Amino acid sequence: MITVIGIFENAELADEASSYLLANEFEDENIDVHTSADDAAEQDRVGDFFNHIYADGKQAAHYASLGRQGTVVTVHAISAREAQEAVDVLNNYGAVDVNATEENPDGAKSRSQVIERIIAPGDRLR
Repeated sequence: MITVIGIFENAELADEASSYLLANEFEDENIDVHTSADDAAEQDRVGDFFNHIYADGKQAAHYASLGRQGTVVTVHAISAREAQEAVDVLNNYGAVDVNATEENPDGAKSRSQVIERIIAPGDRLR
């Protein structure tokens, strides 16, 4: 499985992206949508999710910070083609640029992240 992660500032756009994917042959059990809440437990869940995905603590903290401020859509794709379709949909619906300016000096946009690993059901962000 290939995991695609998009972070949205606008929860409605995240829901629209998820709905589009579901209407276009993606399975419900392969799409997770998580809108962050203010309580500490939810904040910790987002941090744990990104710490599980990224070995680099600084990178995990950066993504967790963005995820805590918005809605995280995670797509568990069954092929590279499906993963690319998910990236395109999430980006087209407004996934935020996740690179900090100082880490991305060439100005290239980095939106939906592709992680080539399986995320265990207990570690998924739902």
